[in-house]
Amino acid sequence: MNLIQADDLAKSYGKVVAVDGLSLRVQEGSIMGLVGPNGSGKTTTIKMILGLLEPDRGSVRVFGEEPWDNPDVKSRLGIIYEKARFPSQHKVRDYLERVCRIFGQPESRACEVLSLARLEDAGDRDIHALSAGMLQRFAIAHALINEPGLVVADEPTANLDPEARSALLDLILKLRHDEGVTFLISSHILPELSTICESVALINQGRVWASGDLIALSERLGAKTTRISTDSPEALAVLIGKLEYVIRVEVDGRGVSVGVLAGEDDRLYEDVPRLAGEAKAKIRGIETGTASLEELSRLAVKSGQGEDRRCEEAAPS
Repeated sequence: MNLIQADDLAKSYGKVVAVDGLSLRVQEGSIMGLVGPNGSGKTTTIKMILGLLEPDRGSVRVFGEEPWDNPDVKSRLGIIYEKARFPSQHKVRDYLERVCRIFGQPESRACEVLSLARLEDAGDRDIHALSAGMLQRFAIAHALINEPGLVVADEPTANLDPEARSALLDLILKLRHDEGVTFLISSHILPELSTICESVALINQGRVWASGDLIALSERLGAKTTRISTDSPEALAVLIGKLEYVIRVEVDGRGVSVGVLAGEDDRLYEDVPRLAGEAKAKIRGIETGTASLEELSRLAVKSGQGEDRRCEEAAPS
């Protein structure tokens, strides 16, 4: 079941087109990442999903209903903002109990969500005394008060140190597994996003360029990466870049990272020894693996610069 179904969404601010024909599916019980550069349309898309903006064109359904100005949909959503702000003078538990009353929940729900967010010992603290990592976990606790079926998080790990980011991501995984909460997460911290998301949607210039899980996307796009370890990476990269089936070449430390068209891996393995001889380069190793989320994101950016590599949704494998 799709908790979110968006079709051909469009939204402009005056002459600036923020979203232009975007389509998206988020399945119930999943964690989906929304990935794209600044200005790609992520925030505007999230606002339309949350019912905070009305699209100029297209349709969006959340829980099967149109979210725009729909209190029934909003009551079933949880929201985590990039820079969450709460009344700093309140105690943690007292503030959540106030929120419980607003949502018609028993005040005991405050203790429940504090436990879910691993903040059981912070209930008597002032909100302003929470560390950055604890504040983000508090934001999750706040988002869970109304027992949402879907939590939308905009850059939830931004401005956190590595330890706090790791703890927050572990919490999101636990909530999905134990509580069955569906997450849509917008983030630019790609290595971390790839550790928790079962699927991603790559956005550029207001459109979903490709979506699916990382393995399916890599196979669909021919975006596997072959890394060649060599003592002359620059010289070898120049020659590899001239091969007709190569779509990207990057010098990576003491090696060369190469992307080829789908099904052309064997040709690259055949050509590398010959090209190494021409470049007088010594090959220390060669291996092929799934493209990283960063590499797929870079392809999405390139697609908006004239390379039309958009594809249909790649189903999870």
